[in-house]
Amino acid sequence: MKFKLSIILLITLIAAGVFLNLNVGNASVSLLNVFDDEITYRLIVDYRLPKTLAAILAGIALPLSGLMLQELFRNPLADPSVLGITSAAGLGVALVIFLSSILGFTSLINNSWLISFASFFGALLALLLIVIFSARLNSTSALIIVGIMIAGFSSAIIGVLQFFAPSEKIKTYLMWTFGSLSGLSWAQIFVFTIMTLIGLLISAFTLKGISGLRLGENYAHSMGINIKKVRWLILISSAILTAAATAFVGPVAFIGLAIPHICRIVFKKTQVIKLYVLVILAGIFSMLLFSWIAQIFPSGSLPINIITSLIGAPIVMSIILNRNQFQWNE
Repeated sequence: MKFKLSIILLITLIAAGVFLNLNVGNASVSLLNVFDDEITYRLIVDYRLPKTLAAILAGIALPLSGLMLQELFRNPLADPSVLGITSAAGLGVALVIFLSSILGFTSLINNSWLISFASFFGALLALLLIVIFSARLNSTSALIIVGIMIAGFSSAIIGVLQFFAPSEKIKTYLMWTFGSLSGLSWAQIFVFTIMTLIGLLISAFTLKGISGLRLGENYAHSMGINIKKVRWLILISSAILTAAATAFVGPVAFIGLAIPHICRIVFKKTQVIKLYVLVILAGIFSMLLFSWIAQIFPSGSLPINIITSLIGAPIVMSIILNRNQFQWNE
């Protein structure tokens, strides 16, 4: 009963969030007149609706990726950045911004498709390295060390590029790291949607495996679950979801870590499938809420990463302070 009521509540909140995001902005509009006024129609269809859909897709991809990684590593502090995928995506963007400036191809920096492709390619390269190491390592926890090494290497290369890059290009890169839900074309939203659906489809095949792993690897083996296959599927789906979100909206912090944890606190000892659905809906609502909060400041919109960090950081601190009391669902 509690689960059904929560689903109804979250869907209602999501509908309210969509309405607020379509209404709130620098220009005051009425959705009732959207088909009567050409300017209002273009504002909603070309700007606010893609932005709202970007928030929804990011709200699906990042929390779901965080949930699966937390279940895989049995660690409430695991999130999409733990495998170095976010850092590798940032490296791809840094290479485009800084190298194009150094080599004189400054026009490439304004190509949003190239920036998205570079980010996605960097994330997929990290995924390839993780898959290679995963095939050689039997320890799941050892993959965290691999992720830390990938993140450290990516940060080092970015630092070298920043050292030689002009100051205005460094600012361009920093603006990308703040994250943004705005500026996506319908073609980019379409690609973002396809990649998110692929990640969702792959993740759905891991639910039975995760349920078995919750009871221990020996029990999972007795159920006929291929643990290595489940681990690979979790890594691939998490990487695709994280890569898609980072490529199109930038590195959005704390969402992938905080949302699954909040759902576990509210719904203790919840089945994996129910937690899966709750995390998706809670993630969508959270991103819509943060997107709306970012737009209500009178001085202008704040970057989405600042809003998620301001709200997510205290939640992460609570996880750390109460980690000894944190109990995994069995």
